[in-house]
Amino acid sequence: METACVQYVKQTIEYSSKRVMRTRFINFVTFRILNIPLIYSGSRSEGISSIKSDTDFMYEAGGIFAISNEGQIGLKNINSVIYVVMDTQEVHLGYTRIRILEGDWNDFSEFASVGDGLRSLCETFGKDDSKYLSNILIKTYWDMRMTSVFPHQGWKNEIYSHGPSTVTRYAADKDVAEIDTLLCLRGEWPEVAKEWLERKRNYNWPTKEIIEEIKAAGCNLVPIGHRLSSGKQLELEWRISFSKAECLLIWSLNGTQIACIESMKLFFQAFISPKFPDLFSSYFIKTAMFWLIEETESTFWQPQNLLSCMDKLFSKLITCVEEKCIRNFFIPGNNMMDAKAAEAEEILGILHQDLKVYGVAGQEKWRMLIKEKLIHTDKNDIYHYHIEINSLSVSRHFICNSIRGSNIKDSKVKLMQGIHALQNYEGKDILPDVCKLLKHELEAILSIATFCELQSESGMDRTHLLNNTKRVEETLNKYAELTHSAGKLLLCTFYFYLERYQDALAITDEVETRYTSQVVHYTFWNRSKTPKDEHYPCVSPRQTLNDTLKNYIALDVVVLPCLSGVFPVSIQDKPYSGDTLFIHPLFYAFLIQFHCFFRLGNAAKGEAVLNKMQKFVAENMDVLKTTRDLTILHLADSCHQLLEGDTDSGSYFKETIKSLSQKQN
Repeated sequence: METACVQYVKQTIEYSSKRVMRTRFINFVTFRILNIPLIYSGSRSEGISSIKSDTDFMYEAGGIFAISNEGQIGLKNINSVIYVVMDTQEVHLGYTRIRILEGDWNDFSEFASVGDGLRSLCETFGKDDSKYLSNILIKTYWDMRMTSVFPHQGWKNEIYSHGPSTVTRYAADKDVAEIDTLLCLRGEWPEVAKEWLERKRNYNWPTKEIIEEIKAAGCNLVPIGHRLSSGKQLELEWRISFSKAECLLIWSLNGTQIACIESMKLFFQAFISPKFPDLFSSYFIKTAMFWLIEETESTFWQPQNLLSCMDKLFSKLITCVEEKCIRNFFIPGNNMMDAKAAEAEEILGILHQDLKVYGVAGQEKWRMLIKEKLIHTDKNDIYHYHIEINSLSVSRHFICNSIRGSNIKDSKVKLMQGIHALQNYEGKDILPDVCKLLKHELEAILSIATFCELQSESGMDRTHLLNNTKRVEETLNKYAELTHSAGKLLLCTFYFYLERYQDALAITDEVETRYTSQVVHYTFWNRSKTPKDEHYPCVSPRQTLNDTLKNYIALDVVVLPCLSGVFPVSIQDKPYSGDTLFIHPLFYAFLIQFHCFFRLGNAAKGEAVLNKMQKFVAENMDVLKTTRDLTILHLADSCHQLLEGDTDSGSYFKETIKSLSQKQN
């Protein structure tokens, strides 16, 4: 079993390091390219994954910063930020109220445009009627704000609250991804957690360097009160979050420690959570592990010792449940189980007995879990490169979704800023291939934008126009060679715009032919299916990421509002103006086919393509029934109207739109 443990730890290190690189890359994209203070957080961002790992994003509100002492303000630059004060008096440990200052001050926060600015998001409280930020009003603001940050494509109808978060669901063929988003405030390291910075540590974990880095990262204040609070107190409390600190701590762990956390989460999700839903959070497992590492000699955490490591963690968890106490790692006085103990004391007793029974079973349960994990881990290239592909898909959706509006000059500036940031980022060890692919796509889009801008200028001679056309074609060809379909279809669009319909049709035919059952469609944060080894060749040496992308990965076609005139007329309709569109590549190939045949006057072939569109819609009806995104139906109906010449006549697509819209309302 020692060999299996070593193998499992090795596998854990490989995938954990990739997940960490994804976190760093996505945070680079949101902060450096988009200038959006959006932090990829949660267990996936830390590099730990399990059956139901969270996908979390924290949005740090701009222009506002929380401090512990009002007297510190005079020492800070107050010209570009509003300082608010953490008031931890008479609140549950680990929580705070957020007091805004009295008097006249300029509102530099991003809430300035909301009513009376930051003041309009406050409630009075206490004997002196001080103003405190309302977590309810802040969450209402975020529910509106988030729609401008996250892509709408694939957005399902259900949007609901889960604690402080707003949960959105994204559909892609058969799979559904849930993304938790919340707005939070940045804050300095809180006074109530000062003990953690100065705590005596016998085994030099975390190191002094990590402690200093964590202190500098500060905390976040999350808009939710303690479960045992009530009334206005509940509305005005904010949880002190150490998410960034926890991420840095996880990144400092060795492979055995990460494997221990990951496998314990898998065990609880498989055997404990089904019987005790929402009773024992996976966050408790991570917290218990932090305490254990701080209290244990570092030489204990070795791959060959994994089973004993898991025994030690499991014993600690049993003790925590028995004592009904999970001490917060940063604020030990905060028992994170106190609400559970008050609400479900009897059930906690049953959980404790069940855990003791599992404890008697010994290490065999860990052996079985590790064996199953190793056996059922797919080895195909798509699975191997999933994190890189997901990073590419998420990043391109974020970037392109941010380029809104019809002004081509403004859009070019954003494209060039993205290219410049990616150029400066190249050469680092964090997903360099993804970085290059993303840069090639932005360069391809920029080349079309520049061409359109030059073409609109008067007095450009034919030679100049032909030279520009050639340059654009070369850039698009370079990008097309790197993709399965997205790059090829961008080149196809350019050919359509130049009225080179046969060249465009040749590309659509190639895309359609190569869109086999092995192809996986990646959307914003999802994929159409899970690639299983039996469906793909597993060869040695392994294919490169670029080869895998070219052979198997279909990314959405991007339509920027400023370039809508380059695309077929059905895309230029008013319902799509102002928003970036992301269109399924196979459907888009059909769309180009139809418009080529329509321009060529071949109604029969146009009708045949409409039939393919109808079949595509029917095959994806399960997704369309639950999503807000009916773009492909509107596009197909527009094509039908062009062919029939009667905008009032009914069609399969129009009737489907009507039916689905009624269900949504």
